[in-house]
Amino acid sequence: NVVIIGGGIMGGDIAIIFAAGGWNAHVMSPSQKTRDALPARIAAGMKQMGVSAAQAGKVSTYAKLDDIDWKHIDLVIEAATEDLALKQKLFLQVEALARPDIPLTSNTSNFPISEIGKALKTRNRIAGTHFFMPAHLVPLVEVVSGAATDPKVAEGLCTLMKDLGKAPIWVKKDVPGFVGNRIQHAMMREALYL
Repeated sequence: NVVIIGGGIMGGDIAIIFAAGGWNAHVMSPSQKTRDALPARIAAGMKQMGVSAAQAGKVSTYAKLDDIDWKHIDLVIEAATEDLALKQKLFLQVEALARPDIPLTSNTSNFPISEIGKALKTRNRIAGTHFFMPAHLVPLVEVVSGAATDPKVAEGLCTLMKDLGKAPIWVKKDVPGFVGNRIQHAMMREALYL
């Protein structure tokens, strides 16, 4: 069971990945419009991946984090709007709800993982799981360790991503832009220079 916070473009595609892998995905979005659009998005993504509904896990939607049955959740992936204060607030809420032994991850592409989780008591379990668009089709996932991330958490996430058919790379240093965005920006700078 995975909780995905945010059911927009990235959150919806991440839910497809997990459902296709047989997981139950619990997607929390405060937007009714987003929740209503999710079933059609999931069905279309499953079709693109060639996964039948019979072999997939199920996707459930929630308006609030408190509505989720947290005792059975094994992983959290935050895919909310790129707003640092919002992400920090969400992780404080999740830390209070989630079992202490499960990884708490962010799909951020902008903010250091250490900064997102700086107020947490259990900073050792926070990591990045940065997917690329469209997440259910692009194999690359950056698993990013923050300054306090337990290496076993990151290694476990890499193994999980491989099991889900992804191609993870472990970014062991929490640098701005991680790997993919740093390479992309370097190429753009060089193109502009030329």
